[in-house]
Amino acid sequence: MSECIACNLCGRDDARTLFQLRDYRLRIDDQLWNVVKCRHCGLGYVNPRPTLAESNKYYPTEYFQHRPSMERRYARQAEYLPSRPGRMLDIGTAEGDFLAVMRDRGWSVTGIEFMDAGNPHALEIYTAPFPESPPLPLGPFDVVTAWAVFEHLRDPRAAFRRVAELLRPGGTFVLQVPNFLSINARLARLEDVPRHLYFFTPRTLNAYARLVGLRLCRVHYVTDLHGGSGRGALRHGLTRAVGKSTDDFFEFYRSTRRQRFRRAPGFATAWTLVGGIERILIPDWFVRTFRISGEMVAILERPS
Repeated sequence: MSECIACNLCGRDDARTLFQLRDYRLRIDDQLWNVVKCRHCGLGYVNPRPTLAESNKYYPTEYFQHRPSMERRYARQAEYLPSRPGRMLDIGTAEGDFLAVMRDRGWSVTGIEFMDAGNPHALEIYTAPFPESPPLPLGPFDVVTAWAVFEHLRDPRAAFRRVAELLRPGGTFVLQVPNFLSINARLARLEDVPRHLYFFTPRTLNAYARLVGLRLCRVHYVTDLHGGSGRGALRHGLTRAVGKSTDDFFEFYRSTRRQRFRRAPGFATAWTLVGGIERILIPDWFVRTFRISGEMVAILERPS
C-alpha cells in the first residue's frame, strides 16, 4: 500500500514528477515509484510512498548484511568533527562501530538505532525510532551526527527540529545525505527508492536549518564515504541506448568481468571501453570541484 503526501519542507502539495523507478537494488517488487520535486522549495521526494507498515518489507535482513570493513570510512567521518572531544550523539548508529572509534578518541558517546542491531562494544545505545522516540537520550550534546540516515526518514522536518533541541548552543550537527544535483541523480536517475524517501540539495538543507534555528555553515562534496563519484552514469546510458533497462544495468554491473564476456562479449567490450572513458572524464576531483558528487556532508551549527 502507498500514501500521498505534501512537501515535508514547505507543506505545499504542488510537485512535478521527474522520473519513475523500481527497487532496482534489492528487487523486492516491481512497483514503480514517482520521484517528484516541489515546485516551490525544490525538495525531492517519493510520492506516493510506501505506508509505514509497507516500508518494512524494503529492509530485509540482507540489506544490513555483507557490508565491507569501514575503518577507513570511520576515520574520514571523524575528520568532520571538532578536534576537541565532547559529548556526541550518533543517529542511526547500527552496532555502534563509529561510536566505538570516537570513544577511543576521547569522546563521551551515545547512539540511537531504529532496530535491534546488537551492541558488541557495550555502548549507550537506545533502540527507538527517530524523531518519534520519547525524549531520550537527554541532551545537550556538543555534536550530533547522522550518516546516510535522513534520506530514509519519513519526517525530516521533525528530525531537524529534534536535533536542534538536542544540541547545546554552539553545538554542531554533521549530516551526510545524497546530493540531488549529482551526476547519478541528474543523468542516470539512480536513487535507492523506495528506501530513500527524500532527496536534498544545499538549498533545501539551508531551508530546513533556518526553519529549526540552525545555521548551515559548510557543505562538503564527497566521493569516499558511500561512493558518489558518478562513474557508471555513462555505462547506464549505454545500457539504455541498446534497449536494456536499469535492472539490466545493475545485473551487468554486479557480475564479474568473466561473466560479462561469456554472456555478451560485444556489449561487454563496449562496457569496458566506456568505463575507461568514465575514469578519464569523471575523476573524483572533478565531481567534487563542480559539486556534482553523489554525497554531501553538511555542517550545521546551533547559534550560541
